Amino acid sequence: MIPRAKFLSRYTDPIVEKIKARWSLGWRDALASAIAAALAWIIARHFFGHIHPVFAAISAVVCLAPGLPSHGKQAVGLMVGVATGIIVGEAALWLPDAYPLVRIGFATFSAIAIAALYGLGAVVPIQAGVSAVLMLAVGPESAGVVRMLDVVVGSCVGLVFSQILLTPNPIGIIDSSAKELLEKLASGFGKSLQALEGQDAAKAQNAVQIFSRAHDSLIALENGISMARNTARWTLRGRFVSREVKDIASRYERHAVRLYASSLLFAEAFADALRKEQGPAPSSLHERLANVASGCASIASDDEHPVLIPVAGDESADVVSAPWQLCMQHLSTVESALLTFGFTTQGDSRKNPE
Repeated sequence: MIPRAKFLSRYTDPIVEKIKARWSLGWRDALASAIAAALAWIIARHFFGHIHPVFAAISAVVCLAPGLPSHGKQAVGLMVGVATGIIVGEAALWLPDAYPLVRIGFATFSAIAIAALYGLGAVVPIQAGVSAVLMLAVGPESAGVVRMLDVVVGSCVGLVFSQILLTPNPIGIIDSSAKELLEKLASGFGKSLQALEGQDAAKAQNAVQIFSRAHDSLIALENGISMARNTARWTLRGRFVSREVKDIASRYERHAVRLYASSLLFAEAFADALRKEQGPAPSSLHERLANVASGCASIASDDEHPVLIPVAGDESADVVSAPWQLCMQHLSTVESALLTFGFTTQGDSRKNPE
């Protein structure tokens, strides 16, 4: 029964983790969309006298829906697309109505083609085509100025929420994504340390699997960097820290892939060396593994910067077999990558004592 439970958890745990991650990313935008939709409805009804301002609520949802790289860009694109569609739809009303389907098709094509020339997001041609169809289907009384006012209200409410009230911290976006990656790497190095202490090749292979699963976190970090850059470009809060976001994003973008790749290569070389049993492990490996594991965990939890011990020439003299030599080479690359994340060597701490 226990082996079966472990077998099931092996497949269900990653799914549960993905669901939790998606929920943590989406629930704030979902709540903001609901509040903004209700607020846009109230404003359009109270100030403009619209009985059923459906498009105001819809526009707020379109601007604040989860998964958008830039809510501000979405709001601007929505207004541009709707305005384009209304203008094209108004012009299409002058065409003969003997063939209404031909007129709708021509108006839709023209609106989407014109909106595509702007070079903005996908929401612009979509809303342009929808607005042109609505203009011809329900008439300008309901889909013309009235709808444009509703869209402006909904988009403005969305801009207020996205630019001022609920703007995410772009630096926090990068830090949270990097934290997840570093936690998984720390777990992998911890498992490797256990394998070294017990000379257990099976645990070393489990460490390889942990590092392999960390690839999802690397992709999440890349997505977080892209989202942070968009936030810094398209929000008021982001513009105040745009220079800092640029520096942090560049540093993580350059070295995160190197850190992950070198960690995975180390894990594979370490598992191979344990499996082949070609001589004892280097005497410095245990201390360096513990140092790297604690370093990843510390930077993930925002603790004090740990100290990485540089490898002296005589510390690698006890490496005899080729598998252990390759393992130590990859570990040195890991330590070098960690240094770029703000770690200091023991020699530096002696030069600059606190």
